[in-house]
This record gives sequence, structure tokens and C-alpha cells, in this order.
Amino acid sequence: MIYSEDINKVCALCLHAEPVADKENTMYCKLRKKELDGASTDCGKFEYDIFKKTVRRKKRLKTNYNADDFKL
Repeated sequence: MIYSEDINKVCALCLHAEPVADKENTMYCKLRKKELDGASTDCGKFEYDIFKKTVRRKKRLKTNYNADDFKL
């Protein structure tokens, strides 16, 4: 569910946070005006940004079917 209520409210998925270039897993909060850990969850002004979520793609099945396989 994209819009469900059970989304992890972490800074890495917040609309107001931006990644810091030099530091890995560190976000800069535009509202608090300070750097925070990307897994920080203590902010009450969290707004979910759907475009920051990483999507796992389904694997394509490798099949070698042809039309003769489906004939009775």
C-alpha cells in the first residue's frame, strides 16, 4: 500500500529532508535546519514523499514457451 498509515516515518522518506552529499545515510532537514540521521523517526512534521521510496521490481520469469505448448 502506497498511502497506508503504517509507513515508517523516517527522515529518508520525508518531503522536507535532503541527502547530504559528503555523508552517507545523513539527511538535512529544511524545517529544523540541521543534519539528522536518515533513520531518525522523532519528528512530528513528517510528510511522506512517494518519490523517495525505493521500489522493488518483480523479477521476470524466464520462460521458453511457444504456441505448441498450449495446444491440446
